[in-house]
Amino acid sequence: MTALRRRANSLSPSGNFGISMSSTHSFKLGSSLDVGIDGLFVSSLEGRAHYKPRPADFEPIKVLGRGAFGKVLLVREIATGRLFAQKQLKKATMIVENKNVERTMNEKSILEAVRHPNIVKLYYAFQDNHKVYLILEYVEGGELFSHLAQERILSETKAAFYVAEMVLGLHHLHQNVGVVYRDLKPENCLLDRDGHLVLTDFGLSKVSEDDKCTTLTGTPQYMAPEILQGKPYDYAVDWWSLGCVCFDLLTGSPPFTGNNHKRIMEKILKDKVKFPFYLSADAKDLLIRLLRKEPSKRLGDNNIETIKNHRFFRKIDWKLLEAHDPSLEPPILPIITDPILAENFDREFTDMAISPVAQGFLEGREDNPLHLNGFSYTNESYLESRCK
Repeated sequence: MTALRRRANSLSPSGNFGISMSSTHSFKLGSSLDVGIDGLFVSSLEGRAHYKPRPADFEPIKVLGRGAFGKVLLVREIATGRLFAQKQLKKATMIVENKNVERTMNEKSILEAVRHPNIVKLYYAFQDNHKVYLILEYVEGGELFSHLAQERILSETKAAFYVAEMVLGLHHLHQNVGVVYRDLKPENCLLDRDGHLVLTDFGLSKVSEDDKCTTLTGTPQYMAPEILQGKPYDYAVDWWSLGCVCFDLLTGSPPFTGNNHKRIMEKILKDKVKFPFYLSADAKDLLIRLLRKEPSKRLGDNNIETIKNHRFFRKIDWKLLEAHDPSLEPPILPIITDPILAENFDREFTDMAISPVAQGFLEGREDNPLHLNGFSYTNESYLESRCK
């Protein structure tokens, strides 16, 4: 029932591993990349000196997630035997709405710029004449959402650990990449094999560059009031979402719920948060400060230390957590009999039949009218280790 509740209230169709679609605008990433819809489907003069992956280099094993515009597969790189998550999107479906092309380019460009243990890694991006592919880190522990559904609620100690790792991931996006995440929710938080949290799905993320965003996007239960009001917004929307997710972990549901999206949004704008009796004073205080409707008064606004120093995190050693110190033991250890079984992912997807890799597709010919200019990417540090 928990799974049905969450999925029924989602704004857009999604499968596991972050397939969901919404609008984004053109943006600049560190002034070196300007992504807009004009000129995306044009001839590309990408370098040919380095290894260029193709679909046939990866053996499909299981479906991890499925959405309106594509799916995510567990795949094995044939040359190395290493497992990855392959996100594939159909070009013909994407171009029905231009915004979905931009969304995919946004995600790829952001993941290129990110280097953080609590954010999913991108290894390759490539295309053929029919699809685009992102080869991502396979995060074996599955969604935090699934573990939450099993436990119903987390203790404050467990919740503090995972919320702290969310804080580190969000701070890296804000401080080092200039990105407003905009879609923090339990379904987008994965656990690695050791139980550490990994953020995924960056299609809704937005590069800020000091300009405030205005797009209405996100999942309604976790959406900040300023987004719903159509006001310009910035990083503070992520701290609101953090408060909603923290509330969800501690109580089993988001702070604002309803029978439909309109009712949920009305509550977000007008209602005060109601706390269950069993929450500690520290937990309530943290949530009150994160869920302030005025962004400038929200905890974390322009100063991450106000969150780190809150008493709710008094048992967190931030230095060890930031260093991903092996002495730390995450509170949830996923059961992994064999990574190839994908046993921490929804059987609704993993039991699906796998289609063989289509043969005879031209590998993203540059004269194809659906060719995405500048989409190809190879993680050079991984390629170097792969070639040793």
